[in-house]
Amino acid sequence: MSTVNDDSSSSNKHFTFTLDDNGDVIAFFEVENGVSTEESIGSDDIFEVDGTTITRVKSSSNDPVEIVYSDPEGDGTYVITSDSSNTGGDDNSGGGGKGYKFTIADGTITEVFEIKDGEEKPDPISDSETYALGDNNTVVRTDLSEIGSEITVYNDTDGDGIYHRFSEQWAPDTSGAGPFKIEDRLVYTGDDDSNKIAVRDGEDCHGGGGKDDFVLREAGNLRIADYSNSDDDLIVFDTGLGLTSKEEVQSYVTDLHYEGEDLVVVFGSAATVTLVGVPSDQISWDDVSVLS
Repeated sequence: MSTVNDDSSSSNKHFTFTLDDNGDVIAFFEVENGVSTEESIGSDDIFEVDGTTITRVKSSSNDPVEIVYSDPEGDGTYVITSDSSNTGGDDNSGGGGKGYKFTIADGTITEVFEIKDGEEKPDPISDSETYALGDNNTVVRTDLSEIGSEITVYNDTDGDGIYHRFSEQWAPDTSGAGPFKIEDRLVYTGDDDSNKIAVRDGEDCHGGGGKDDFVLREAGNLRIADYSNSDDDLIVFDTGLGLTSKEEVQSYVTDLHYEGEDLVVVFGSAATVTLVGVPSDQISWDDVSVLS
């Protein structure tokens, strides 16, 4: 895409904390490649501040999890040095996809919960949303707007009660109306055919054996797990933000570097796009399409 800084020896992920006048944690943020995201604090979560070390004991659906954050340089930047939920010592920054749980009463979905990093929190149902039970352990969410609807399908393939996003689709009332150009269904994991893959924050999006279009529609920390130049895969910007060209998108890029074998493209504080295991000679702006 352009000159790449080889920064494979370090990680750009860290944390910052906001303390009140009593020295208690009232908010904290994950910062990765310049993108700061506020983390949720559960009502039962406990923080202990000891100098340059902060220990968090957080509630979860299983046993409590203890995470230790350290700031060895005393500059307000913390990294995870211990996590009892991960015996391998990794901080799980790669993500494995969000999970969802649904409360069902008399065949009607009454509550939605999002599960991320072992933590379960309510995801309130807005007035514009409806949820319905589908076939074969699926749930269909429809979010209505004045010009169309967004349809998301969740499935529970192993029957454990935890659902994952399977597909999404923008369905305008009139074809061509609305912010997005692509009106076909987008899936999160491809097969051996050619697919359009939704790239969303919190998901590791996988293509398949055919020619796949990886469609970006939001800001955040986005990861594409198996882009393949040899399959003629394409990275598609269909954001609805009025982008008009690859040159315009390129003008927003503030950094490119490698973390291990993963290429990270940084768009200021707005977003990062990580291409997992993609060598620098296997990606260029010729592999990018801009629709909106």
